Amino acid sequence: MTTYKSQGQTLGKIIVDRVMPPGPLEVALVYVPLSRVKRLDDILIIRSFEFATLQVKPSTAQIQELKRLDKIAQSTRKRFQFIV
Repeated sequence: MTTYKSQGQTLGKIIVDRVMPPGPLEVALVYVPLSRVKRLDDILIIRSFEFATLQVKPSTAQIQELKRLDKIAQSTRKRFQFIV
């Protein structure tokens, strides 16, 4: 199964063959397959990869977007707090 196809799924156990593509790396290429299971014990990684790949800091634009979305979420919770 490809990383793209696995997005949004929760899997029982996975085997990840982590082949890094050439060029600039998208963090999602590593994060998505590793986040499909609930427990670390349910992951088997066949090839090693640079752990630093997962330690990419978000850009200023990404931080601003997260703050914007957080404000919307807070406003929504406040507006609909009485609806169960």
